[in-house]
Amino acid sequence: MSKKVNIIVTSIVLVIAIAIGIVTGIEFYNFSNYDTYFYTGNVDEIQKYSKYSPLLEGTPGDSNIYIMYGSENTVALIKADQAETYATLEQLNSHASASVVAVTGSEQMTAATSTVTHSINELADAQQVVNAVKSGSATVGILRYEDAAAAVKADETLAIAKAEVEKVPSLLVLGGTHANEPSGQLTATMLLENANVERGILYITTETNRSAYTHSQPQEGSPFYYELETASGGTRTFKFGSRATNTNQQWPNPDVYTHSPSGQQLSSSEVRNINRAYPGSIDGNYTERVAYAITECVRQNDISMVIDLHEASPEYITINAIVYHQDAGYLAASAQLSMELYTATTQDGEFINGVEIKTDASPTELHGLTHRELGDFTDAYVFLAESSNASQGKLRGKFTPELIITGEDKFYDYAEELGLLYAAPVHINERVARHTITVMSIVDAFNRSGTTRLGEQVGSLVINNVPSYVNIYDNGVGYYLHDVE
Repeated sequence: MSKKVNIIVTSIVLVIAIAIGIVTGIEFYNFSNYDTYFYTGNVDEIQKYSKYSPLLEGTPGDSNIYIMYGSENTVALIKADQAETYATLEQLNSHASASVVAVTGSEQMTAATSTVTHSINELADAQQVVNAVKSGSATVGILRYEDAAAAVKADETLAIAKAEVEKVPSLLVLGGTHANEPSGQLTATMLLENANVERGILYITTETNRSAYTHSQPQEGSPFYYELETASGGTRTFKFGSRATNTNQQWPNPDVYTHSPSGQQLSSSEVRNINRAYPGSIDGNYTERVAYAITECVRQNDISMVIDLHEASPEYITINAIVYHQDAGYLAASAQLSMELYTATTQDGEFINGVEIKTDASPTELHGLTHRELGDFTDAYVFLAESSNASQGKLRGKFTPELIITGEDKFYDYAEELGLLYAAPVHINERVARHTITVMSIVDAFNRSGTTRLGEQVGSLVINNVPSYVNIYDNGVGYYLHDVE
């Protein structure tokens, strides 16, 4: 009788285990293949990583690079079939038969006369410039980007030349470097869905290591998703992934990870950490290919600034901080001063007297990180920002979606009382507000000189419609996110 009972009990346990395995497998499959959608109504161009790192094409990590061009940027309008003829300013200037037109007295005329060696005929308005190019009475029209883009949208025989008539500043914001550090992705998303670029170029990635969003860390007991309410009462769902590239794309780990080209040796698991893989390699391991795509995007587009957004555990020393490449120290110091002098009053009457931030120089001996390798291998000013996130730490209790959002945890409260933390964990709204003011303070610092790392005078990067620190603190980040399908 006992043997029969044992068989029955064992069979029931086996059936339950199989059922759990099936349900868990389906849930994980759905999570792995779930796509997070973003509003792209403000975006002018979307590139894929594979443009810069071809072996990524068609793979889960072939993420998007969203690009917004300043409406006031000066560009050259041409016939689409002339794209190769006028791919560079040198080609435009050397082409003897080029006939150039621009609007009388415009900022674009002023910019063109300083770079274009051809004589420029003056016309009354933008539509006359467009008509001249369409009719063939002119081969090149110098216009505001907004006017040129509208003309191209209306007539597919027209195109905007690659020729850079006016040098403008640019910024790459990296969100989602680590898929378990949500305020970085949310800040990049909020910028993507709200920013209006008046001058310059804004590049944004919301899933820097997209492969890391296709799996999670089950040993941490982390949830797959967390949700935010939008202004309309809708819901936006975001994934909570892993710190590292999915093993489906890169396996096995070596016994010791040797960073290339420095030769620095790190622990095995760091081989799948994209923030130990820069500058990357076009034919390296998967993570190195992703890092290579970002490095090449910065290098080929001559991007002026890069800001990599992260989160850290409250007990980690580098927190509420800007880490900077040594050539960007004066910008980091200026941004720090601006943040610490920031004042505002919340809707509840709370007075915000500065946003505390510290700055740290990138260690020259620690390789693979954005602020070190992008600073060394490109001409950009490079920064990394950290905020305080309880779900990143090891002192927390139960891991829930609420913990990701609120940062509230009784064990961290106790740790703070004992003085064990470098910064208290805070709500995701405050973390996103901190990252946003960090980005805009760095931009403002750059704009005070308008000078690239190479000493080129490029003027200001003008980005409008970005919520302020107190706006996000009061209304929440969800308020500034669009409803998307």
